[in-house]
Amino acid sequence: MRRRPFPLVTLLIVFAIFGFSYRLWNDPMQLLKQVFLIGLVAAVFYGIYKWIQKQSFSRSYQKAVKQSKKLHHQKTKPTSKKQPRPTALKKKHATHLTVIEGKKGKKKNRASF
Repeated sequence: MRRRPFPLVTLLIVFAIFGFSYRLWNDPMQLLKQVFLIGLVAAVFYGIYKWIQKQSFSRSYQKAVKQSKKLHHQKTKPTSKKQPRPTALKKKHATHLTVIEGKKGKKKNRASF
């Protein structure tokens, strides 16, 4: 079921078409100037919008980087003046990978043919 458009919107569209065609017929240069001016104003507003968006993005990005560095790269300062002994071997974290054994080493049972 299709809805009919609001009558005011329809009337506004009809007036816009009428005004555009009237201006095109009587004064096409004025129409070009008006379209150019509207396009220029729209481009300026779009440029300002993008610039503001870029500034807020870079600010939030810098804040996120700072938080990430705090979380992942904390350096602890020793409270005492003693130098800690260097550990000889550090344990590596266990990987979460498992080895799946295949049939490479097994010989085929030729009796099953």
